[in-house]
Amino acid sequence: MARLRDQLTSLSQLRYLAWRALPLGRSVTVKLRSGERLTLRPPPAEDLETAYEMFVAEVYRPPFAVRPDTTLRIVDVGANCGHSLLFWARHYPRAHLVAFEPHPVHLAMLERNLTLNTLTSRVSLHRAAAGASPGEIALLDAESRSSVVDATQGRTLRVPLVDFFEAVGDEPIDLLKMDIEGGEYSLLGDPRFARLRIRTLVMEWHRTRERPDGKAWCEQTLETLGYEVTPGIWSGEVNGLLWARPRESEARR
Repeated sequence: MARLRDQLTSLSQLRYLAWRALPLGRSVTVKLRSGERLTLRPPPAEDLETAYEMFVAEVYRPPFAVRPDTTLRIVDVGANCGHSLLFWARHYPRAHLVAFEPHPVHLAMLERNLTLNTLTSRVSLHRAAAGASPGEIALLDAESRSSVVDATQGRTLRVPLVDFFEAVGDEPIDLLKMDIEGGEYSLLGDPRFARLRIRTLVMEWHRTRERPDGKAWCEQTLETLGYEVTPGIWSGEVNGLLWARPRESEARR
């Protein structure tokens, strides 16, 4: 089975092993063989898990062709600590990246990772959650991940909310990624979503109390909007990945 450690340079492997032996509370910066530099926080942060998903399992590698030379604008909703931005930047070197992330702790790590990889100039960063209207939203603050799912239970954090559709404007979106822990329904359910010119979409669906049929609802909604839906590399009972692109007869360029 592939391991994240196998993707590190020799020096980074030593740092990584030393870090695993240290007491909790310490972060470490490592370099991958593919060139990315990452600062990894210890548990309960899920940096190791997200790094594995991104750079070893490559869960965001499209199941169909997405040409790097014509992928010029990528929108990442729920950028977390920035690993997905590093993945997009390497695979789509001509793309400008637009990112949304509301959690202040994740934002600090995201900005650090962008600086480590000299990517700040390629990213337009919205320090807010993406929604259907501006304001504020309460997130369930679980230290490792922030979530709008069941945000009425446990410790919450109020963060700014921007109107996603106003923020992205009318320009075509070559690749849209959404991983917003239950916030996807307000965006997909907004009539303005149908007007977005999206060439490729990858999203994580979540089963919530309001949407116990989350996967089926997302698939049906996207198909109604004219998309061809493909399952992602993984899918569980409470969440999973979906890919979508416009059907050929309705392709929006």
